[in-house]
Amino acid sequence: MRGLWVIPLTIALSVASAYGQGSSKSLLVTPEDRHNAKLLVRPCTPKESAPGSSLEVIRLFSGRRPVFNWCEALDVSWLPNANILRFHTAVDVDYSYTYTIIKAASESPIWLVVFGEGLVAQPSANPSLDAMNDLLRSAQPMPNDSQLESASILYLFLVGRENHHGFFRRPESQHPLSTADYRESYRKNGVIRVVRLTTPSGEWKFTFSLQGQSLHLDSVVDNGGN
Repeated sequence: MRGLWVIPLTIALSVASAYGQGSSKSLLVTPEDRHNAKLLVRPCTPKESAPGSSLEVIRLFSGRRPVFNWCEALDVSWLPNANILRFHTAVDVDYSYTYTIIKAASESPIWLVVFGEGLVAQPSANPSLDAMNDLLRSAQPMPNDSQLESASILYLFLVGRENHHGFFRRPESQHPLSTADYRESYRKNGVIRVVRLTTPSGEWKFTFSLQGQSLHLDSVVDNGGN
């Protein structure tokens, strides 16, 4: 599984004034826009969809100018200030691309995670660790042991591997990501926590550690690697 890359974006959210028809608010969703759910996937609002078509973002695509077909947002109850948006291109015969834009908090960098579906390279787990750990550092409060499965599912959403059937996605109505849809095992050893999730796409192993007052995702291994 190769083909995913993560880039910290240096885009100031002031681009909202250039692409938001004069609005002084961020193009990304604000805490007031959120629904109260642990992990809630919903269609993007028009304001949220704007960053994917802005010239500031498109310049980062190494000459590619993707045309986004639809957008979805993820609301996370313990990340009240985070913005997590996933943009999808249309299916082109037997593949499509998806771009996840992540901003953990107002002072955080913006991260771009790119992956493919179908007969294109699937994502590699490790390059998106920086983006995930930026989110974990901004958690309010820090996820406890009972929330590690939810944190693991959040990571799978970032790389497009949460519990879903088939290669190609299509626009869906608002829906939660439920931990009940996964088979899970958990092991604790000092400051280390290991979570294993079984999904239709395979088994994933997540190794977390406590680092001071924050939780850190040390590694992700797919297909049950040791």
